[in-house]
Amino acid sequence: MGINISSNYIPAININTGISVSGILSVSSNSLYDVTNYQTVNINITKPEDFLETRLMTPSQITSYSNNNLTYLAPATFYSTTIKAASFPACTSIGTSAFYYCWSLTTAIFPNCTTIGDNVFNYCISLSSVNFPNCTRIGNYAFYYCSSLTSADFPACTSIGTSAFYSCRSLTTASFPVCTRIDNNAFCLCSALTSVNFPACTSIDTSAFYGCPSLTSVNFPVCTSIGSSAFQYCRSLTTVSFPLCTSIGQGAFGECSALTSVNFPSCTSINSYAFSGCTTLVNISFPVCTSIGAYAFQYCRSLTSVSFPVCKSIGMYAFRSCNSLTTASFPACTYIAGYAFRSCYNLLSLYLLGSILCSLSSVEAFTSTPISNYTTSTGGVYGSIYVPASLYSSYIISTNWVTYSSRFVSV
Repeated sequence: MGINISSNYIPAININTGISVSGILSVSSNSLYDVTNYQTVNINITKPEDFLETRLMTPSQITSYSNNNLTYLAPATFYSTTIKAASFPACTSIGTSAFYYCWSLTTAIFPNCTTIGDNVFNYCISLSSVNFPNCTRIGNYAFYYCSSLTSADFPACTSIGTSAFYSCRSLTTASFPVCTRIDNNAFCLCSALTSVNFPACTSIDTSAFYGCPSLTSVNFPVCTSIGSSAFQYCRSLTTVSFPLCTSIGQGAFGECSALTSVNFPSCTSINSYAFSGCTTLVNISFPVCTSIGAYAFQYCRSLTSVSFPVCKSIGMYAFRSCNSLTTASFPACTYIAGYAFRSCYNLLSLYLLGSILCSLSSVEAFTSTPISNYTTSTGGVYGSIYVPASLYSSYIISTNWVTYSSRFVSV
């Protein structure tokens, strides 16, 4: 005959070392509430479905909990308790906040779990090891501030929720071979993270890896979209290659001060501040980019030459203070915004060899460059603007361009 555990049933049992109960038909809410002496609970439930709506308030001194039959762990089951180890080999789904604020939890074993709900391990600051070989979805804030977690290996996971691993400061590697999407702030402020591997990921959302200063290696061979600030302040990142990426969000690689080379053969749009402050960036490749946003490459002080063969539009301050830039080629450009090349002290050659006259929105586009009147860095040598012979006469009288009429060279 089965046992029905009702509210406060277990506290009535006078046992000080542990609880082992089998043949249970149901477990009511708060059935283990305020039990203070038990250290181990091992419950085998005959009908796991009867446990679904249970909020099991475990005792403050329980150190481990295991269950071989339970298929679903209800929301807030172990909320803010001192549990140290949890093992649920049959569990396939973990409800919201199940282990929220379990500061003593070090190990979680869920070999058959497919879904981790929101906030499940939020602030489990002692959690160092997790085993979820079959998990396909990680909810929002699932491992938020798990500051002792050292690795994340989820071979079956396809989706990572918002802030899922936010500020996991001991996390060094992350491998998600089948994950297709990374949500906002997923690995934000993971200060020890050195490498990430996402061979199937197509979308990286806003601030996904923001402030990961130790990150040196990233692998996203099929990613098509990078969100705003996705890798901002990743100051150890030296090279990046995204062969299928078509769009780079605002500030995506901003302040990546060690970045020297970037390769985006499929990118058509670079948003504002995308590479702002990448002071060591030397090599860039954007063969199909048509639009460069405001401040996109400002303070990229190591760039010596740039070529954008199909770019049509250059935003405000796009190359501001690229102090080493000497040559820029934009054969298809039709619009240059104000201050686009401001303080490019060594810009001597600008090539605008397209068949359509490029519009200049403001004479300030070349402020403090050799093309205007700044020649201190070039020893008195002025810069030149190279244009097709067929358009030369139009350029020298066009609005704003007329200011630089003496700088034009017919090609």
